[in-house]
Amino acid sequence: MRHVRNGLLLILALLVQGSWGHSIGVFGIRPDLVLLVLVFVGIQEGQVLATLMGFASGLMLDVYDPQALGVNSLANAVVGFLVGATRVQVVAEEIRVQAVIFFFASLARDTIYFTCIYGTDLLGTFSAVIRIGIPTAVYTTAIGLLVRLAMTVRFDGGIHLDVRRLSR
Repeated sequence: MRHVRNGLLLILALLVQGSWGHSIGVFGIRPDLVLLVLVFVGIQEGQVLATLMGFASGLMLDVYDPQALGVNSLANAVVGFLVGATRVQVVAEEIRVQAVIFFFASLARDTIYFTCIYGTDLLGTFSAVIRIGIPTAVYTTAIGLLVRLAMTVRFDGGIHLDVRRLSR
């Protein structure tokens, strides 16, 4: 049942990103909603399912950009694998840890994508990562944190603060 839910979430993210992606963009930078679902799946389910879903989501994204066929599949599969692998070593339920994972997953995905697109043009790759990759990672992280906070409020009964940390 969880696999069906994750698949439906991935399809929903693809539809929202494909149809409303331009309207939620800020200065031409759009959040990567598919990556957010992929990170949540990697944190919850592990590297095998996240890798498979990353490859499948990349194939679906390649429909929008057939000139770079396979690049999205590679980038999403690698990121899904890496996020799933961190599940074992890191306490990923902590929201600050998830923010770091969102940021670096988005940055890694864009770095892989731009490296494949630009090939040996390291200056072009570096420039694209700076101009597009980092702002996309920041925006994706912000949206991911908002989604995570909404899920915490909805499913965990609200945000619980540790009063001992606040008094220091």
